[in-house]
Amino acid sequence: MLEYIPPSLVPYLVLIFNSLVFHILRRIFLRFSPASIQIIFAEIIATLELCSACAELGVVYELHGYLGLGFALQLLCFWFCSVWGDAEACPCGPFEECIFGNGLDGLVMKKLFGQAVGGAITSLWITYIWSLHMTDEHAALHTSAECQAGLQVHMYLGAFIEGLITLISRLVALQSVHWLPEVSILINAVVSTVLVLAATSTTGGFFNPVLATALTLGCKGNTLVEHIVVYWVGSLVGGFIGRYIIHVRNIADDKLKYA
Repeated sequence: MLEYIPPSLVPYLVLIFNSLVFHILRRIFLRFSPASIQIIFAEIIATLELCSACAELGVVYELHGYLGLGFALQLLCFWFCSVWGDAEACPCGPFEECIFGNGLDGLVMKKLFGQAVGGAITSLWITYIWSLHMTDEHAALHTSAECQAGLQVHMYLGAFIEGLITLISRLVALQSVHWLPEVSILINAVVSTVLVLAATSTTGGFFNPVLATALTLGCKGNTLVEHIVVYWVGSLVGGFIGRYIIHVRNIADDKLKYA
């Protein structure tokens, strides 16, 4: 059957297939699981979906460059924003809640646990997909002895870049809760796509520690310290700054409201 499909289309079909599979799993687990643990399953599935999609986007980038990457990523962002619900697939929000919210409560722990599980099992899914050798790129990725890290600049510059794009992403995401749902989805999708494209050639444009760890931890090109500083410290600090800016602004607005 695959011989009738142009190889250049296969990565896009894989992205569609993944989205359908994970959406079906999401519907099943959220329908039949107890309400108290639904957020765990939601985070596991959303994180696995995000990481698997971004791994396949690497193949899209190899084949069609920035144009293909931007097109596919934009559609995926619309999809993620529409179906994830309360799942975040990123630890920035939960860690921010520890400082600016209710602390390390049950909800935060469930979210972080779900994200950790989703990130940990990502390699199993993408390895299976690539083991089918549907394209030459899949075959090369499956048989390659080493993966390649996304960091292409000095560690401190990489941390600054990841921090900056995380800051921008979080500011938009936090502000978008006050917008109409359609506007929020559109702007968040566009901003996420632009930020990824802007940082692809320097850090990979992850602005998500779990995503970066699931796809690049242990890969050739950076050390464990570089990975932690760039993708964890950089991103989390950027997120904290963004949350702090919104926090201070909300306090100022409340004072003006009751003045």
